[in-house]
Amino acid sequence: MSKHLIILGGGSAAVSAAMEMNHRGGTSTLINEGLPLGGCCLHVGCVPSKYLIRAAEQVHLTRHSPFPGVQPKGADLDSTSLFSDVRSKIKELRQRNYEDPLPLTEGLRLIRGWGKILDPTTVEVNGEKISGDAILITTGSRTNPAESEALPASRVLTNENFFDQTQLPESVLVIGGGYIAVELSQMMNRLGVKVTTLQRSAHILSSQPSYLGEGLGQRMKEEGVNLICGVTLKSLKAGGPGVIARAEVESREQTFTAQKVLMSRGRLANTDAIGLNNIGIEARKDGSLEVNERMQTACPTVYAAGDVLGGHMLVYTASAEAERAVADLWGDPPCPWQPASIPWVVFSDPQIAGVGLSAEEARAQGVDVEEAELPVNRWPRFSTANREFGFLKMFRHPQTDTLIGARALCPEAGDLMSELSLIMKYEIPLKEIAGALVPYLTLTEGIQRCAATFHSPDVRQNPSRSDCTVAPPE
Repeated sequence: MSKHLIILGGGSAAVSAAMEMNHRGGTSTLINEGLPLGGCCLHVGCVPSKYLIRAAEQVHLTRHSPFPGVQPKGADLDSTSLFSDVRSKIKELRQRNYEDPLPLTEGLRLIRGWGKILDPTTVEVNGEKISGDAILITTGSRTNPAESEALPASRVLTNENFFDQTQLPESVLVIGGGYIAVELSQMMNRLGVKVTTLQRSAHILSSQPSYLGEGLGQRMKEEGVNLICGVTLKSLKAGGPGVIARAEVESREQTFTAQKVLMSRGRLANTDAIGLNNIGIEARKDGSLEVNERMQTACPTVYAAGDVLGGHMLVYTASAEAERAVADLWGDPPCPWQPASIPWVVFSDPQIAGVGLSAEEARAQGVDVEEAELPVNRWPRFSTANREFGFLKMFRHPQTDTLIGARALCPEAGDLMSELSLIMKYEIPLKEIAGALVPYLTLTEGIQRCAATFHSPDVRQNPSRSDCTVAPPE
């Protein structure tokens, strides 16, 4: 028997759900307004930010070389052309991946408009009432505007309008120290913007162990970012060159000025105007929704996926969550769900990435943990490139020799995490990883070398196998 799904939203989760419905022989109505099809990742997130991060990296390399025989000469920078090209790239991807194929998808109806839930199986849009077997909420999230609402809109940047610029400002105050703030702060600094980043916690990326945030923070400061942590923001107002921030730092009041302010202190789920009160669902304070393992909200015929759930807010998990919701609609039992093995990455330089638990999180849960560390300057791929800053840390359960988690602050760190995620998921003993044959001077050689230190007697007999150190459990 065919089923019909009503989807609110137009990002990765929404499109993945529609495609999964099509694959199963069902139909769907996709209702979207705000960002065009493709959603946050394509238009105001992953794609444009990584484009500019790579561009900034190229500029940085033309000014700084790790090789004494290479003298860089700098770069001529045209930010207008950069922003123009990134918008062209977005348009090309949107047309190729969404606007051209989706209207041709059998059983999929696209409606532009704001959908409002009327009852557990009915949505109203543009005056039309649409009924189905279930509703999927994938309406995404937006920047929390707190503390900037009194400023003129022309002075406030968020990830939603950052990529609409034609030129970068001369100076920017960045409020926040999460991954968006970190990535954009370093990128802007490398492209010539005077950046001051104000973070209320003791270090950036405060949800992670201090050695990650403090290590990257020191690197950003060395590059010229004015990074200040432990800040209590008192006020933001227009004035000076554009924006004046008054803040308390170490019990002393300070004033910071810039042309514009980039707000990156938290996200709000876009659930405030979709009719949740009509179906008895109460959102959290930030608008996010609670779901069970089947992706059902408190109303069983209403599912949710993606940024509206809060938490990790990753494009690849959003798609997986949406497909999981569709599977439940068709009566399939939920497949094994392992949120702990979801890899993540911050596209800073060097990158920060992780999977599973940190050693600190494991010990807080009463898990016995042993850790090993491979420093970048003892990692052949990087030591031969004169890269000396960073590390890979791996955490294992000593009784089972299985991986609990990993954290990395090093070049290309994100590319390590998929392999480590699979090692976790399939509980491969680290002795097997330590004994694997991997090509010399490759990135993943670091995983083998770091794993080898958990079996330290063998390593000490053959020190060429690893240059790591191992720390016993506390």
